[in-house]
Amino acid sequence: MLKIYPTFFPDFQCKADKCRHTCCQKWEIDIDEETEKKYRNTQGPLGEELTKWMKTGEEGLTCFRMNEKGYCHFLTEKGLCRLVLEKGDDFLCQICRDHPRFYKFPYDGDRGEEIMLCGTGLACEKTVEQLLAEKGPLTFRSSESDDFSLFDRILTLLHLDEEAGLSAPDLSLTSLFVEKAISRLEETNPIDTEWTESLSFIKDHMDTLLPEARQLAESTGSLFLTNLYQYIFYRQLDECEAYDPLAMAQYAEEAIAFILLEYARTGDLIRSVTRWSEQIEYDNENVYILLDSMDED
Repeated sequence: MLKIYPTFFPDFQCKADKCRHTCCQKWEIDIDEETEKKYRNTQGPLGEELTKWMKTGEEGLTCFRMNEKGYCHFLTEKGLCRLVLEKGDDFLCQICRDHPRFYKFPYDGDRGEEIMLCGTGLACEKTVEQLLAEKGPLTFRSSESDDFSLFDRILTLLHLDEEAGLSAPDLSLTSLFVEKAISRLEETNPIDTEWTESLSFIKDHMDTLLPEARQLAESTGSLFLTNLYQYIFYRQLDECEAYDPLAMAQYAEEAIAFILLEYARTGDLIRSVTRWSEQIEYDNENVYILLDSMDED
């Protein structure tokens, strides 16, 4: 299978306690069958804790319960995983070992097989920092070739039109475009009350936030915003057979619009990106709500 990944992917390393935000909250962390057996066979006080904090989730899978604050019980006050500290990385369930890595599998008709697209999620601030550190256009590597840009190779592999205006976002941020983007986001399932409140604030203060967002687009620079746009697009390339490429491009472009408005609201670029990703990319239903709406347009 052809494997493709951004050039910064092999250098990814979790910031652990140096991260301002922890991944170990809000999610329902599914435990794979092999790890569940290992946990249930763990002896002593740790085994008793593991059993106590496991439950059957909404989809019928075994998962960890969150504590009263919405955090994983095994997260320490220093932001480290107690299971890793006591037992090592190999003791983690598959999701905890992989996160925030993702793997997508679009089909390549010429090869007659799936392609593996790899990366790390934008809910992780380290991923955003890696994108910010890029000195040039976003580049990828594959198991069969040297480095290449997203739009001169991946889109060709997937038979998408390179001339359809997909390579960079429109940063003009017209009022009509931005208002439509926020309206669409209101149709998604909120991750928490803070998300709903932030959308309401943006709508109520659009007159002041939109000019600020346009200024931030200029000061942030088109290089990072284009790389971010392409990376958001890249993560959804496994949907290229189900959705029009222009809808997928609009999905990424509207993400940039929200991120800039949230940046204007909070003054925190990295958190604005991770906040969008938490709400949208980590809830497949929300991705489809947006893509369905854009495809209809």
